[in-house]
Amino acid sequence: MLKKLAIVLICSLPLSLMAEDTKLGHVNSQEILSLMPERVAIEKTINDLQSQWEKELVKMREEYTTKIKEYQEKQATMPESIKTARQSELGEIEQRITTFNQTASADLQKKNQELFTPVVEKVKKAINEVASENKYLYIFDLGTQSIIYQSPTSNDITPLVKKKLGLK
Repeated sequence: MLKKLAIVLICSLPLSLMAEDTKLGHVNSQEILSLMPERVAIEKTINDLQSQWEKELVKMREEYTTKIKEYQEKQATMPESIKTARQSELGEIEQRITTFNQTASADLQKKNQELFTPVVEKVKKAINEVASENKYLYIFDLGTQSIIYQSPTSNDITPLVKKKLGLK
């Protein structure tokens, strides 16, 4: 009876160790980021910056609208050379508005990334620490649908798949 118990324990020991090695977990980083206290200040900064850009864009559009109306009212009596100059001027204003809009959008996106990067890194660090402390092999992020933690002891089978496919 004692021998049978010892055999069962010895046989089940590798299974329990293997189960421990394949500990998987998941996290929703977007939910965590939405609860970070820094988020409120960052969003206010971004909204303030966006308001400044929008005010400037409104001024540019008002200037453009005014010049269009003026041109339309006087174009019938304008000499051809002045018409051409005004059309060119209107085209330049349109181009400035388009360029300004693109620049504003890119700047807002850059500022957003600049401000959120430290917060994202803080969350990633916490996730990595929790995963390491609790001996997880992989942590899947439901917010970004990706693997955000991979244990150093995990097995990469890429070389084996390449070999199987005859790739170098």
